[in-house]
Amino acid sequence: MKSTRTWIVLVFALALGFQQTYPGKVLGTTGQTCYPMSLRPVNTTPSMSVYGTSIENIDRAVTTVSGVSVAIVGKFNGQQNSSGPFAGKGRVDLVIITSNATPGKATVINLINDPDSGLREDIFTFTISIIPPPTVERIEINTPDAPFGRINVTIFGTGFVGAMSGPATGTIIKNDPLIPFVTAGGDADVSLVRVLQDGALLSARISFTALIQDATVELTFQSNDVCVPLGVRPFKTRVRAKTENIRNYVKAITFPSGNTFDKNSNARILFNLLFPAPQSGGTPINDANRTVFFKLVPANAFTTVASGTLINAMGFTQVNANAGSNSIPITFNIADCLGGQPGTTNTVKIQTWMHNTNSTLPPEFVEQTFQVRCTQ
Repeated sequence: MKSTRTWIVLVFALALGFQQTYPGKVLGTTGQTCYPMSLRPVNTTPSMSVYGTSIENIDRAVTTVSGVSVAIVGKFNGQQNSSGPFAGKGRVDLVIITSNATPGKATVINLINDPDSGLREDIFTFTISIIPPPTVERIEINTPDAPFGRINVTIFGTGFVGAMSGPATGTIIKNDPLIPFVTAGGDADVSLVRVLQDGALLSARISFTALIQDATVELTFQSNDVCVPLGVRPFKTRVRAKTENIRNYVKAITFPSGNTFDKNSNARILFNLLFPAPQSGGTPINDANRTVFFKLVPANAFTTVASGTLINAMGFTQVNANAGSNSIPITFNIADCLGGQPGTTNTVKIQTWMHNTNSTLPPEFVEQTFQVRCTQ
């Protein structure tokens, strides 16, 4: 009797030993295998699926890695898993959650089938990668001395491998009163962000739809490789692009009472500036930001009117905006309609310059046409 009891105890002890671990065979995974350090899904859509024989019998998913947790959201036997690369094999759907997880390429996940009445415990083991975000050491951007349509930016740091032009984007911050936005006239947006270099540094060229003087741009960079920092999560940063000196320009030439004037009538035109004129008597740059030079073409069709603008028919006429004003009114007389029957009109021009009277290109040069009408 004693020997029989000893044998029973021995068998029971051996059974307990066999329960510790039996490695299940993972045939493969599909879905996301690389994760950012922090990711909290907004729903229970599986982020990855794990396949193996009888893997659907697991009871729990565990990991000893700090900041990583696993939730089982679906289990399917071979009959239920009837399509895909591992059709006919067991499948487990998982949601991976990370919260300030430690970066690494071998973060171990265990899917465990606890022993019930059997003698063994199945453990299916696979790995995921935790990818750290890019780090920024400094940002360099050139400072042009005039309004620009494109500008280069270089970001020094780590984690910029794989940046691509295709998914790279830029957005100008326009509505924040604390962030400047100055063009050379009219609105502007980012038209293209082209990646010039990726790796130890990220270099890109930002192109705009109009000339810029000061703008803060939010840049977004991505990679098609989902297991690098720019692929596991887009990288965003803001850069400020500005000229050496912000210059005022004529934004528009407008006609408060219409743009057709009768012969011998007085015409009134407004030069609208980008921003209010500074106080006079400052530095040359400040004075230039309030001064507009203009010509009327043809010059012999216009004359000075009493209490109006003193027209210089032989060259430039100079006018200044009052401090704090963003418009300059001018008034002159229509001396000639350039010939024609009464009621007919002819087209004439007004041309303006700021900062450079030798230029015939915007933003220094702005031209507008208007009409003069013949009368009896």
